[in-house]
Amino acid sequence: MRVARYFVLWFVFIFLFTGAIVGLEYIEGYKIATTEYYGLRNLGFVLVIIPILLSSLVYPVIVLPLSWLIGSMRWVRASLLLYALLYAVMWAGVGGGLFYECYDARFIQEYELHVSTAVILFGTVGLVYAWIEWRLLRSSVATV
Repeated sequence: MRVARYFVLWFVFIFLFTGAIVGLEYIEGYKIATTEYYGLRNLGFVLVIIPILLSSLVYPVIVLPLSWLIGSMRWVRASLLLYALLYAVMWAGVGGGLFYECYDARFIQEYELHVSTAVILFGTVGLVYAWIEWRLLRSSVATV
C-alpha cells in the first residue's frame, strides 16, 4: 500500500516541479525581451511539456530513493518541521541551480534577473511537497 502513496507523490512532484519552472519563467523570463532567448513567449506550451518529461524521469531516479530514505528514518518522519526544512533547502538549491542553467550570465546582468526569486519559489514548493509527503506517509503509518 505504501508503494501506491509514492506513485501518488510522483504525480504531485510532476505538478509542483512543472509549476515552479513555469512560475519562474513567468516571473523572471518575461523580463528578457530578445529573440535570442526561447522562453515562455516563444515556446509556449512546449515549455510546459519539457518540465513534465524531465520531472517524470527525475522522480524515480533521484526523488523516490531520497523520499524512501528520508521516510524510513523514524526520527525524521516524526517531525513535520524537519521534513519541511530538508525539502525546502533541497528544492531551493535545485531552484538556484536551474536558474543559472536556464538563464545566461549576460541575460542575468542585462535584464537584472534575481536568483532569489527561484530560491524562494522553489523553497516554497519544497515546503508544499514536504507537507504532502509527510501527510501521506503519516497516514500510511497510522493504517499499518
